[in-house]
Amino acid sequence: MRLRHILVIDDNVTNLKLAENTLKPYYKVSLLISGAQTLKFLAKHRPDLILLDINLPDMDAYETLAKIKENKELENIPVIFLTSRSDSEIEVKGFELGAVDFITKPFVSQSMLSRVKMHLELSEYRTQL
Repeated sequence: MRLRHILVIDDNVTNLKLAENTLKPYYKVSLLISGAQTLKFLAKHRPDLILLDINLPDMDAYETLAKIKENKELENIPVIFLTSRSDSEIEVKGFELGAVDFITKPFVSQSMLSRVKMHLELSEYRTQL
């Protein structure tokens, strides 16, 4: 069975390293620090799931996600937002744009792994249907 590919985008290197250390034993992991980098990366690569920080320096997660969802080849990749804020306005806007879940930072490794695993399984079931 092939190793599932997780793309993590966060402008905080500490958060990237923590996510990498959490996910790397189980998945192929790619790390990026901006929305613009993400769109360039997605032009050539198809991750199985994206973890996307809401606050990015160049374009925020909402704009990045909107651009991902515009692309027919990318629109079905599950995107989980990473955020240090916990207000319902952020969640509602994220879900409306197509995010599948939220992980609050600083994240708990086991919780992140569980959410990633669940959304990868759901994505696989959708594809099989």
